Amino acid sequence: MQTKDLESLYIQSPKLNQLNVLREVATNARVTQAGLAKRCSLSVAMVNNYMKGLCHSGMLEYKRKSVKSVTYHLTASGVRYLEILQTELIGEMADMFAGAKEHTKRQILNQANSKLQRVVLYGSGHLAQIAFHALASAGISIQGVCDDNPERTGSDFCGREVVNSSQIRFLVPDAVIITESIKSDEIFQKFSALSQRGIELIYLAKIVEQDQGSLRKMDSEPTSYYEDAYGINGSFSKTFSSKY
Repeated sequence: MQTKDLESLYIQSPKLNQLNVLREVATNARVTQAGLAKRCSLSVAMVNNYMKGLCHSGMLEYKRKSVKSVTYHLTASGVRYLEILQTELIGEMADMFAGAKEHTKRQILNQANSKLQRVVLYGSGHLAQIAFHALASAGISIQGVCDDNPERTGSDFCGREVVNSSQIRFLVPDAVIITESIKSDEIFQKFSALSQRGIELIYLAKIVEQDQGSLRKMDSEPTSYYEDAYGINGSFSKTFSSKY
């Protein structure tokens, strides 16, 4: 799975690929291998290998109506295996959420110049949800959630109504936690008056263009670059490969 600029940090494992294949087949028995490849972010050849393996292990069975018409179906064992994989995935995601919450809490507290008691969240996406729970676990009062996206304004966010950022000054927070990527000129326009009032601005999703350029450069370097710069010596790659 890749983006246009950088490879994702998320790497699919064989068990996750099996889960995705089984889940798609359970939803649509007529799905083609090309369709599975697109939905599961795999090559057609990889999908073919997974389908063969799952059929061989008794998780899937297929019915051929013609040369070009094949349907796949989960067996009773396949249904049980799908449930097991989904339970494992939910458990791992819960652990990842807990880790993300602790990391976010540290990130917020490390940026704060004083003890935070009352804060406002700017943004109502997934990162804002993590920040909401991280702040709550630290005993910090969340006075409100703001978002200037008209599709989000007025909606429910963790039991709070999302309001426009123009309302921040009335909430009188110690700090505004910014969970959306905002360009420098937009930040100045939206929040310069708040800074003048002594309200701190804490960024969770701000990556300046220079940093992105550095990351792109690092991404294009050969493996030896990482070994020389960070002393990795290939240990991560070996560990990850042996695990999956």
